[in-house]
Amino acid sequence: MEKQVLRKGQVLRGYLRAGTQILVLRGKLHLQYAPHYMGECLLPQTRVLLEGECELIEEAGWVSLAGDEAEIHIIDTSPVRRWVWKIQGLLAGF
Repeated sequence: MEKQVLRKGQVLRGYLRAGTQILVLRGKLHLQYAPHYMGECLLPQTRVLLEGECELIEEAGWVSLAGDEAEIHIIDTSPVRRWVWKIQGLLAGF
């Protein structure tokens, strides 16, 4: 779990794995996914998250997070990480 505070106008860009969750604890967050092609058009994908809202990243890729005095948690619950935890749990049983 990673906590970030984004001041007004501040932007955080990064690659997030599928299964990652973004939880807005305070403020407003502008989330922009990498654009996708639909037919011959390049469509931007954006969302605005308010305090208390959560977004599940369904497809791995690059995202841009712009804050408006936003405090957020980025929680990596990707299947790869869960699989490693499961294996560690099984090994602890031996």
